[in-house]
Amino acid sequence: MQIKKFKAKNFSKALEDVKKELGDNALILNTRSLGDGSSSSSANAVEVTVAIDRVEDKDKPKEKFEREETDIVLENPTAQRQEANLEPLAKETDADLKSLLFTLLSQTDRAKALGLKDHQIELYKKIVDNGVSERIAAKIFEKINTEGLMGKKSDRITDNLSARELLAKIVKCSGPIQLNPGYPKVVALVGPTGVGKTTTIAKLAADFSIRQKKKVALISLDTYRIGAADQLRVYGDIMRIPVEVASNAREYRKLLHKFSDMDVIFVDTMGKCHKDETYASRLNEVLRKSGPVEIHLTLSASLQERVLEETFNQFSPLKINKVLFTKLDEGLVFGTLINLALHTQLPLSYFTNGQRVPEDIETASKDKVIRLIFNLNQDKVGV
Repeated sequence: MQIKKFKAKNFSKALEDVKKELGDNALILNTRSLGDGSSSSSANAVEVTVAIDRVEDKDKPKEKFEREETDIVLENPTAQRQEANLEPLAKETDADLKSLLFTLLSQTDRAKALGLKDHQIELYKKIVDNGVSERIAAKIFEKINTEGLMGKKSDRITDNLSARELLAKIVKCSGPIQLNPGYPKVVALVGPTGVGKTTTIAKLAADFSIRQKKKVALISLDTYRIGAADQLRVYGDIMRIPVEVASNAREYRKLLHKFSDMDVIFVDTMGKCHKDETYASRLNEVLRKSGPVEIHLTLSASLQERVLEETFNQFSPLKINKVLFTKLDEGLVFGTLINLALHTQLPLSYFTNGQRVPEDIETASKDKVIRLIFNLNQDKVGV
């Protein structure tokens, strides 16, 4: 095994030198910064220690080995196809090597490895610390540094505004629920247990029935959770709107027909753990096969990003239309909203931030997402 050290002005250049001289199979043993990066002297550099196995098979003559290799390729169509795809494989190996190098670095060194300027490192850390994935953050600064956004010289203020603008472009927002002229709009909230679907439906129903003076009905498909329908009935009694329960697809279709003169019908569904892989398919038999329905995946801002993604995957058979985030008042970091928006490519519909009905709900907006990520409170960010 051969061990060698590479020195360069940054980790990207060091990685490039490693790949050029030793190929994609080099194993990174250690990385370190040489200097604090405060000057442009030779001390402002990095060192990468790598190892590679140079041992060859000495028991076989080289010509015989190459001939056997050739025979295998010719006799195996699969191997031929694999040989034709060597370039994507090389790119994948290169990506794995870069990923390994990245995990060995501190957050500040990662920022330097991306070629960030000194005044951008603090902003990069702020974005990542607030939950935005490092992959997205890296793309943001790549665009800032290569495209010269806003036509201005890069500085702390300009880059901050540029980062907000680029992050906002990732987020799609649908605006409020749009009703259908002449027939009821059916809106179903689906999602895991405990995210606040029933309370959110009450907030939406109050907005449409009390503020907008529309005819509203509520249907509960949650026959599993004790008291779920009773909770919805309490809200219905207060707002003087009808509430019914359906335990199967046939009863659900009958209720849709019963409420055909309504402006909007809100459907509450049973919450399920993201590990239940069959629930969405069963729910699809009731919702999607009973007529047009707008489905909002309801998620809590306090959930871990992995749970959010797995929940989306669980409910994806329903062909979700929009994502609704609850419990913003309980969330700690909000970059997950950006990450999930990119992952799902779905628009955000509403945000809730408390238990009060109907006050604690608002139409989702890019402005709100950016303010949450940058801890701007009620500041306007111009996106």
